[in-house]
Amino acid sequence: MFNFKQIFLGLLVIWSLAACDKEQEQVIKNERVDVEQKSELQDSTHQENVPSYEAPKYHIYGGWMNGGSYILIKSGDDDNEAKDKFILEKFTKTGKDKIIKHFQLSKTTGSKLTGIISSKETNRTSFLTLELNKEKTEITVTLPNEKSVTYKQAEIKPEEFNSDYEWEE
Repeated sequence: MFNFKQIFLGLLVIWSLAACDKEQEQVIKNERVDVEQKSELQDSTHQENVPSYEAPKYHIYGGWMNGGSYILIKSGDDDNEAKDKFILEKFTKTGKDKIIKHFQLSKTTGSKLTGIISSKETNRTSFLTLELNKEKTEITVTLPNEKSVTYKQAEIKPEEFNSDYEWEE
């Protein structure tokens, strides 16, 4: 039979294991909170009019800028049914010109996205590529017959980038 000392040691082992489980459970909960807070912070940098269910999927929505130009990537479908259709609007720092490209994603490989640009006027299609850096703070855009251009996630709105452009209200 068991003596008092063996029973006491057995209970002590069970109690210490239970305490470790509670401590480990608390660490896991804290890590979940940290991950959720980082995710919320990243989502808050996206444009306000972007449906929240789409932003984490591609991380391309919103404003991107480099020294001389600003691109705005937004949903290309009014009904938000086609989650792979987009509009890319490109503005220069000065002037009143805007380039608009409608594209649909055709292939995604990791952080590299390939899209098909369609032009209703010419009935032609071409390809563009979008590649995000690891942190998703920079995007490199390659348009047909143009050199690749890297943009950083914009901290300002396009209206602030080019006040000369006649913005729709």
